[in-house]
Amino acid sequence: MAKRCTFVFNRKAFSEQVLKNETLRSRMRDAAEAANNDPKRVWVRDHDGVNRNGVAIICPSAVEASSGALEDTLGRMRV
Repeated sequence: MAKRCTFVFNRKAFSEQVLKNETLRSRMRDAAEAANNDPKRVWVRDHDGVNRNGVAIICPSAVEASSGALEDTLGRMRV
């Protein structure tokens, strides 16, 4: 039987190196913008959160319902 493992994270370092990493955010932003074929109806914005930073892809619900633009953008995203 395998022994149990315990993982210990340095929360402050993890937050700085992963969750709030500007390099990762810029890569996500570039990937989202490259995947977006319809920049007039689907917008890519930076998101600065309390716990983590990231990228938000925004699309009006009427546009998504009629064309599936947001789903298509997410499907084309490669990081």
